[in-house]
Amino acid sequence: MIEKNIFQTWYTKELDPELQAIRKEMLDINPDWTYYLYDDNDMDLFVKNKYPGRIYNAYSKLNIVTAKADLWRYLVLYTFGGVYLDMDSIITTSLDTLLKDTDDAVITAETNPGVYVQWALIYKKGHPILESVIDVIISNIENNTYPNDILKMTGPIAYTKGIELYHATLYNQPIQHSLITHSTDITYSQGPKYRIYGIDYNGNFLFHHPKYQLLYKNKPHWTDQKSLPLLK
Repeated sequence: MIEKNIFQTWYTKELDPELQAIRKEMLDINPDWTYYLYDDNDMDLFVKNKYPGRIYNAYSKLNIVTAKADLWRYLVLYTFGGVYLDMDSIITTSLDTLLKDTDDAVITAETNPGVYVQWALIYKKGHPILESVIDVIISNIENNTYPNDILKMTGPIAYTKGIELYHATLYNQPIQHSLITHSTDITYSQGPKYRIYGIDYNGNFLFHHPKYQLLYKNKPHWTDQKSLPLLK
């Protein structure tokens, strides 16, 4: 069973009242779930304390906080389990209805070909797919494999690669991403389970909630930093 935690991160915990109202609506339909908001300092301390050594050293090399948030989301779910959600996204349904007692992970396709959603993640703690993703990212950072491409270095393409590598070790063939539709609901049960479920969680999560632009009144969007080198 997925642990009942919801994790988000933002540079500040002082949110616009309209954003607080959006979050309250989400939590009101998930009253049994515990909510955690990490700011930038919380993220740094979590990785330093929980993953000293190689992982923290790699994390510390990242020059863009969005890339740090990418790595942190996999680490925090690997440690505690639950749901990760981008700040400009929203859960629109009861997670208790969406999730099955037998779920260890739920993975959904993006509309972009060959890529899986990582703006929202659902995993039981210690899931080996997360371990595979973390390994991919640490290797990318140590080798500076994609010096100016956050999507490939730490983001959804790195996440997708971790899924594909893990799946291939078990089944010796890739998941046919192009065949995933809104009606797809397949659980793979060799080892810890993972369920491939629809596209963009079939509307149970929204990529952008109606008030998301309020987040960027005093903060640039991460895409404005795309030209910066990813590593210090």
